[in-house]
Amino acid sequence: MQIPPTASHEHARLALLNRSALLDTPAEIEFDRIVQLAASIFRVPIALVSLIDAQRQWFKAKVGVDVCETGREVSFCGHVVASGRMLVVDNALQDDRFADNPLVLGDPSIRFYAGAPLLISDQLAIGTLCLIDRQPRQFNLQDQTLLQQLADTLSDLIRKRMAVQLGQRQLRLLLTINQAQSSFLLDRDLGAACSTITQSLLDMSHCTLGFIASCQVNDSDTPYLAIPSIAHQQQDALQWLMRQLVPQPSGYHLYGLDHVFGQAIANGEPLVIRRPALYDPGGSLQPLQNLLVIPCFFHLSVLGVLVLANRAEGFDEEIVEHLTTLSDSIGTLLHVRELELARQAAEAELARQATLDPLTGLLNRRAFLERCQYSQQRFARYRQRFSLLMLDLDHFKALNDHFGHPAGDHVLKEVGRMLREQLREIDIIARWGGEEFCILLPQETEQPALLLAERLCRTLAGLAPVWHDEPLALTCSIGVATLHPDGEHTDTLIARADAAMYQAKAAGRNCVRLASAPKQ
Repeated sequence: MQIPPTASHEHARLALLNRSALLDTPAEIEFDRIVQLAASIFRVPIALVSLIDAQRQWFKAKVGVDVCETGREVSFCGHVVASGRMLVVDNALQDDRFADNPLVLGDPSIRFYAGAPLLISDQLAIGTLCLIDRQPRQFNLQDQTLLQQLADTLSDLIRKRMAVQLGQRQLRLLLTINQAQSSFLLDRDLGAACSTITQSLLDMSHCTLGFIASCQVNDSDTPYLAIPSIAHQQQDALQWLMRQLVPQPSGYHLYGLDHVFGQAIANGEPLVIRRPALYDPGGSLQPLQNLLVIPCFFHLSVLGVLVLANRAEGFDEEIVEHLTTLSDSIGTLLHVRELELARQAAEAELARQATLDPLTGLLNRRAFLERCQYSQQRFARYRQRFSLLMLDLDHFKALNDHFGHPAGDHVLKEVGRMLREQLREIDIIARWGGEEFCILLPQETEQPALLLAERLCRTLAGLAPVWHDEPLALTCSIGVATLHPDGEHTDTLIARADAAMYQAKAAGRNCVRLASAPKQ
């Protein structure tokens, strides 16, 4: 007995059979009518629609037999599927391939067999429409043509069903994309939205890896792809990709555009690579069976790409066309994301402008008072004391009058820079107004705050910023106040520091004074 050979594209054929969703399903009248018609036309006792999977042949429709399946190794139909062509056996007992086959020597005692392939895609047969007789017989060319026509009718039926199923899956995917877009508008989580879409895409397209990437440019004008999430069915499907990515808190970055994804972006056309290892001499795509990259447009601009890999039956024109129709929806999502990022940036800039002094870049008075209020709340809750410095530049009006306001602005910027360099990150610095600066020192008590103020006073005296090649002599007067152990209002604390600063000026300037305790 000759065991049926394996088809040259068996992996793709089995994937196609799986996509047909016919195996192990209940009887259906459309298939039953075909086998009944075939049995009647050709006057045979047995007619079958036989589907061939990896281990068996399973009968979707049958006339004349009670069993639902047999092993693939004894099947006549396995030979038809392997070759993709019709097989006619006039007398099995006289055919060396089948003479000792159990289905010939035992039930159902096959003598005559004729099987026409059910060709679904690219010469891939998922099964047969076959005729069986217990008596030898002849089967002329006209008979063969008619049997193939019936098989082709079945193939058309299966293809239409698969198209409807694909359309239904596509509709579900569109609904998924719309839901992901709505979810994104609510929670602003692009990673979750992309993960929802790509996971549904993997289920629909039978791929093992997929992701959506948006086109970005960093501050150095280097283009990169931002990948918020990657969906995969097999862990090893990620290895070829992860070597190229730079992890980020919000996903991954793939820098540059000198790769297959960049080519699809540049051309604006879907890119299908059926044998990636040949396409990429560097070997990074070696583990891939196939790859699809679809640009995602919003109007006429490519905003990103949809990437799918390792589809068992490869990416044919039909699936590429179906997926391309979805890319516009993904492009819209990426556009919404860009609008959201622009909105966030605008809000951040407005917030920055509302809280910062435009000349020095330090906090303004309103923002500083808000931070003081927060520190006061922390004291009320955790009893964490804090201190405050009020710093005023000495003789600043005279400097302005002599050198002009641009020189005064230059001095204020330099003083702001010096304060940022000398203080801790947790310390809060503000330009209080004019030539006055206010400094909040969290968790600092009276003595450390006083020592710090004296150091700032010395540092400022040695700053000597240069204006038109002339060093400008600077000094300052600083008042120090520490929050009373029993607590006090921020306004009182600031007033005590301000009063201490005026005491420093009255004492001859270029010095520090400690504020007196608040009045009870």
